[in-house]
Amino acid sequence: MGTESPSQRYTPDEDESLSVAIITALSEVKGRDVTEEECVLYKSIDPGALDRMFREDGDENTIKVEFTTHDAIVILWGNGEISLEIQDMEADPSHE
Repeated sequence: MGTESPSQRYTPDEDESLSVAIITALSEVKGRDVTEEECVLYKSIDPGALDRMFREDGDENTIKVEFTTHDAIVILWGNGEISLEIQDMEADPSHE
């Protein structure tokens, strides 16, 4: 069994859209601007739906969404507050 990919946690600012927070976090983990890559976030998941699910209709119930994009696993947790975890699959080839 391989070791876990390094992961980093982020908490988006309250006035920051979740989709922007995801792109910022991905860019930091990858060490490059992922907006310049061919793969874009909306090809992996609907950013507007994420914003609505976690911001507009958010409550104290726990919500978890996990998806892959830009060779990374993105995990969103929400229970009144949002935390974002990025696991870089390029750093751990066992995820391929």
